[in-house]
Amino acid sequence: MSGTTLEKAALTKAALALYDEGYSGPRSAKGTWFVDNESDCGFLGTVEKLSAEEASKPAGERDSLSIASHAGHLRYALSLANRAAKGENPYADANWPGSWTPREVSEAEWKTLVSSLRAEYAAFREAIEKGELWDNEDMLTGTLGQICHGAWHLGAIRQALGLVKAPK
Repeated sequence: MSGTTLEKAALTKAALALYDEGYSGPRSAKGTWFVDNESDCGFLGTVEKLSAEEASKPAGERDSLSIASHAGHLRYALSLANRAAKGENPYADANWPGSWTPREVSEAEWKTLVSSLRAEYAAFREAIEKGELWDNEDMLTGTLGQICHGAWHLGAIRQALGLVKAPK
């Protein structure tokens, strides 16, 4: 592969496929890259099915974080990525510890959080779709990192919810 160049269009298509799968779920139940073969099993589809009460429960016995915490953290991370895609440097004063709030949410707060997470997801998807993020090594790495970051949190919450099951 030495000297091989990957076309922006191919990179964009691959990045969007993985990004969408992690947040929305698979395009087809016939095949996925890393999520289950069920519709809406990405991060957004998983959290949209939860009530505020379910989202506010600790994710595990030894874990003070809730599903709402994971959603808030991803929303924050995507908001920073969206700002970076516009040429800002939002990471210099990023408040990562604060990104893990809220722990508990009301129904209205939960709906607002999920809606704002969906909006940040859509905005970053548009940035990926333009294909301009590949021109800067930090943006390329950051974009691939956002895909991995979302996939990690998807696995964490689906495991906490008992949705991860070993094949029979």
